This record gives sequence, structure tokens and C-alpha cells, in this order.
Amino acid sequence: MIGILIAAFLALPIFLKNGFILTVLSLLFINSIASLGLNIVTGWAGQISIGHAAFMSIGAYTSALLSSAANLPLYISIPIAAATSGIVGFLIGFPSLRLSGFYLAIMTMGFGVAIEQLFGWMEITGGHIGLKVTKGLGDLGAYYLTFITLVVIYVSFSFILNGRTGRAFKALRENEVVASSFGINVTSYKILSFVLSAVLGGVAGALYAHTVGYIAPSDFGLGKSLELLAMIVIGGLGSIGGCIAGAAIYTALPFFFSRSAISLSIVFGFLLLATVLLFPRGIFYYLNLLYLKYFELPIIWIMRKASKAEGRFVKTPDGMIHFVEKPGKEPTVVLLHGNWGSWKWFKPLLQNWNLDNRVVALDLPGFGHSSKPTREVTLDNYAEYLMNFLKALGIIKPVIVAHSMGSSIALKMVHKHPESASALIFLSPSPIDGYKTPEEIFPLLSLYPSSVTLIKKLVYPVIPDRKLAKEIVKDVANMDRRGFTENARALLENLENIAPDISLPILIIRCNNDPLITTSEYEKTARALRAEEIIFEGCGHNPQIVRVEETLKQIRIFIERKVMEVKA
Repeated sequence: MIGILIAAFLALPIFLKNGFILTVLSLLFINSIASLGLNIVTGWAGQISIGHAAFMSIGAYTSALLSSAANLPLYISIPIAAATSGIVGFLIGFPSLRLSGFYLAIMTMGFGVAIEQLFGWMEITGGHIGLKVTKGLGDLGAYYLTFITLVVIYVSFSFILNGRTGRAFKALRENEVVASSFGINVTSYKILSFVLSAVLGGVAGALYAHTVGYIAPSDFGLGKSLELLAMIVIGGLGSIGGCIAGAAIYTALPFFFSRSAISLSIVFGFLLLATVLLFPRGIFYYLNLLYLKYFELPIIWIMRKASKAEGRFVKTPDGMIHFVEKPGKEPTVVLLHGNWGSWKWFKPLLQNWNLDNRVVALDLPGFGHSSKPTREVTLDNYAEYLMNFLKALGIIKPVIVAHSMGSSIALKMVHKHPESASALIFLSPSPIDGYKTPEEIFPLLSLYPSSVTLIKKLVYPVIPDRKLAKEIVKDVANMDRRGFTENARALLENLENIAPDISLPILIIRCNNDPLITTSEYEKTARALRAEEIIFEGCGHNPQIVRVEETLKQIRIFIERKVMEVKA
């Protein structure tokens, strides 16, 4: 989606020859960059600043003077302007270490007023009259330069703010004492937030100078700082997209009301009031929510229709169950997927299957290409679905290899039907006392059935093979809508009470870097089930995908050892 928007904006000047509109769009891009800078220090790091326009003025005057007096090209003067603003931001960051809240706001406001008066006093800047910028960009040049700069900054800061630095900023915003206790250097990150904010302010100011062609200290006064603050509040604090949305509204509204007698101050005042009361998270958050709920439904529908089953179907009392298999000797190995799953979470294992045993991998009802569930979503009902599937294929006492939620389903089945399996192998099993999903997460889970974007964000980071990841995304899109939330509720069930009744040999294969389940939870599960443990180093929740050969080796060793014990 973002790629399409970038391509559209790059092609826009080909069809749009109006220089005025191009200039307005250039100002929108500039305001987006400036508001992102302010959002870093205020929205992410939680440090209130009411003098951000001062950094714009430093960048604007620095670049304008260097390009005119020193005759430096823009590709040199603009980076120098950004660096100069960054240095000033570094110096301003130190007083912020001892100030917070109202006092920090007053300090930054005073800084902004001082910079405005300083440039108004200096002769080299043209005083309060202003300065003509000799190296203008022209409508088209300004459009492309500001847009490309915005794209580069957007992409770069998406990585920065969604990574370790962004998490540190958020921790700082929520509670400095707690952040410090977790090893976050509060001093460094506070100063870093001011530096990054100032650099982006300097870039925006430099671009403004060469786009408009004339600058004055009043262009970057307290009013401009308050405008930038309003942009991030309206668009959304702590949101990159919110910066662009807020800048778009604030840049476009004056032109919509230019022929109206209504004061813009009244319009912006009511807009701020409405945002705070009705859209407290910012307009972009709710636009994004609307997009995720409805705009990707056609894509989900197309993916479901285009998805084709690779295996066979068997009729059971619960409907048609889809499965794939490879022939071999007994005992049969049944591969049982977990939540958000299908048999394809075992595709790497099947492609590299080197055991003599027959192997069968199925899609539970509501997953992949199997029928929708005929009953309420519970672990007990999933266990019955599995039992009916084994009966339909005539599979007797298989070895069940279950991943994640599949382990809870397998435990339920063998507890109710003790002779239904000969052994259990769990890959990253769910905690024996239940997997706790916080209640506030369920509204997010309800968005997944209509959003391929969210599904990709879930699947792509944990599946290195992009081709396989795309196949799994299609299968997740095929899931029964109820499962996205109800599977999480089913996993809340505590199975400790049934663990003592299960006497089957059990092997747990897991990784030491699982982001979903803690080491203590795994250890508790292993103790309760009296299970053996195999721990792989340097992987997460899917050993069957990222440690294929090692997983197959441990499955083979376990099956052969248990068969020998039975014969003995």
C-alpha cells in the first residue's frame, strides 16, 4: 500500500501542472518532517516542547546563508543546517535532564522566543524584515526534493522508532524510574530525543527556506511551534503516520477556508477540541483502524478464493478434514498444528521427512482447508475433532507430534481416550497452566480476520522462507473468524489437573529464545508431564521450521527408543 502511494505521488506532477498545488504539497511534506521531529521528543520520549519551530529557523537561516553567502550547493548546505540544529538540540537537551512537565515546556518556549528575537536582531539575517533566499528550488524541484526527503526520513525512522530506540523512548515516556531499572540510560535517550528532533526540525526549516524563497523570524515564532504541537495532537502522538495526517489537515484547511469569513483560529480550536474529546489517540489511529477493519476485506476474499488444497479430504462427523500424508510403516506419526496454523507449519518437516514411519498432517476444523467448526471453540471439542479424524483414517495409536496449541489438544484427547496414542512429542508446547492472553489484546485479535497486513506482521517475522510465509498467510486468512479470538480464550484453560493421569512417554522440543513462552513456563510444563526436554539454541517458537534436521533427528531417536522399550 505504501509503495503504491509513493509511486502515485512521484507520478503526480506528470498529470498535475498547477504550481500552486505543488507548492502546497511541498509545504505539507515539510510540515510532516517538522512534526515528526516534535513527535519524537514529545510523543515518543514524553518530553514537552513548545519551541520546536526554533530548530526550523536555525536550519532555514543556516542553509539560506550558506547557499547565498558561501555559494554552497543545497546538497551540502542542507546537511550542514541539519547538523547545526542537531548540535543546538544536543545543548538544549542537557537542561531537560533536570526539568519535566510544565517547567520543561516553559524552558523550551523561552528558547523558541529567544531564537526568534536573536535572528530578528542580527543584521546578517535581515533582521525582522527577513531574508531573501537566492537559491530557490522552483515548484517542481521543491516538490520532488521535499517528497523524497520525507520518504527517506519516514522509512529510516520507522526502523528506528519501531526498534530498540523507540522502545527505550516509550519506556522513558511512561516512567523514567522503571525505565532506568530496566537498564535504559535515561540521560542518553533524553538527549538523543532532542538531537533527533532538532535534526528533523533543521531539515524541515532548510527545505522551507528553499521552497518559499523568503524567510523571516516571525515564520518560526511561537505560533509555528504551537501549530506543530497541534499537528501531532490531531494526527496522533507517538505515530509516524499521525505526523503526516496532522500535517495534511493543518496545511490543507487554510486553503479550504480561504474564501470563508470563518476565522481559522476558530476552526483549529474546534478541531483540537473534537480530537481530544472524540479521537483521543489521534485521527490517524482511527483511520488506520477503519482501514484494517474494512479496506482489506476484498484482498482477504481473493486470497481465500485463490487458495488451493494440496492434499486430500476425509469425511468425519464434524465435516471434511483436509490432510496430507507420506506412506511408511507403523506407528503413524500425526502432525498437529497450533493456533493460527495449518499443516503447512510442518511443510519443511514433510519436505525433509527421512523417517520410515508413515506421516499424516491435518488441518483441524476451522483451519486451512478443513470445514468450519460445528461446535463451540474449546480444547475438548478440538480433541474430539482429532479423535474422529484418526478413526476416519483408521489410524491406531499414532505418535502425535503437536506444535504450540496442538499440545493442549493432544493432552485433552489422550486424557479422554488413553489408548488413542502411543507417544507424544510436543514442539514449543503451550503452558500446562494455560496461555494467558491479556484482555486488552482481544480487540486487536478481532481485526485479524479482515486484515492481511496484520496477518503478514504476525507470520513474516517468524518464517524465514518468504515463499512458505506467503502460503501460511493464505491459510491464516482461511481461518474461521471465531478462531482468531476464541482460540486464545480456549488456551486459558489450566490442564494441570489432568497431567497426573497421562502416563504416555512425552518429549518436549523447544528453543531457548521463545518470545511467547518463558523458560519457567516450559520447565513447569515438563515437570507436570514428567517429560523429557530437548532445547535448541538460538531459535524461537518454531523449531520445526528453523531447526528442521535437528527436530527430525530427535523425533526419530525418540520413536526408535520407545519402540525398543515396548519390544523389550
